[in-house]
Amino acid sequence: MPRTNYHVSLTPVPSCEAPPPPYRDYYPVTLCNGAQLNLPIQPLPGGREAIALLMSNQTSFEVEKELGSLLSTLAAGFSSEVIVGIPTLGLDYARIVARDLGFPDYVALGNSRKFWYSDKLSVAVHSVTSPGVNKQLYLDPMLVERVAGKRALIVDDVVNTGGSAAGAIDLLQKAGAIAIGLCVILIEGDAWKDALFPFSPDWPSRVRGLARIPIFKCTADGWIAAAPSTL
Repeated sequence: MPRTNYHVSLTPVPSCEAPPPPYRDYYPVTLCNGAQLNLPIQPLPGGREAIALLMSNQTSFEVEKELGSLLSTLAAGFSSEVIVGIPTLGLDYARIVARDLGFPDYVALGNSRKFWYSDKLSVAVHSVTSPGVNKQLYLDPMLVERVAGKRALIVDDVVNTGGSAAGAIDLLQKAGAIAIGLCVILIEGDAWKDALFPFSPDWPSRVRGLARIPIFKCTADGWIAAAPSTL
């Protein structure tokens, strides 16, 4: 059944251990700093599987601020020269990371084709949260100079199938950039590895996240992990 509300909470210092599976409505995510992020569980079409849903543009500013700060610290470990954001939900975090790391700007990829865009700077992508929707990922031709020849760090909120991340890598390569890694809030499941491996066998090792979360499968008692959930 579709959710009728959306709420995310973040507990910096949990007073007790997270509850064990099976889960009902929320999944407690332990972040890299020990904080607990409680995410609503959203069934996927068909109802047999579900995801812990992070809608970054619908969280509180307090949650966004804390997650953004942690992501900036993570991103600082890369020797990047430019930050590139994946739409839609990765753009806010890319802006935060670029600002925190002292960059004068960042590069926002887009799904909407402006009249001056070029098909040569676009790739087809798909997303687990938008099944059946054909989307294109674009790089504004006027921003090529920001990435050409530069070490580009890609930022997104969640990596799941890896389709958007692979599209961003492909697009940056078309523009002459050197894609060096991917920083996300959450690494979901393992399917993304197959999408990134073709670019380089070491690409999956260049993905960093604040936590790993599983895909869930439905049982009579609730939701249980259907994929590894440890970093």
